[in-house]
Amino acid sequence: GGTLVLKSTYAGDLQCDTSALVVDEIQLIGSRCGPFRPALAALADGTIDPRDLIDDQLPLSEGVQALARAGENGCMKVLLRPS
Repeated sequence: GGTLVLKSTYAGDLQCDTSALVVDEIQLIGSRCGPFRPALAALADGTIDPRDLIDDQLPLSEGVQALARAGENGCMKVLLRPS
């Protein structure tokens, strides 16, 4: 059991076998936040460089390793790539 929170806005298609969610009784929750306008302005004018916030990038197939990495002291963000 457990809960998986998807915190993103992703525009592409993603193929996913959801049988493990059912068998292992995992809850899937989608989450997003806003307002985006001030954040987009800060990204556009270079006030914020999002690369500074990402400590690691891993493929979705390495999700377990990504969770372990995200739990390391000092790690801010781990980016999972769907493909």
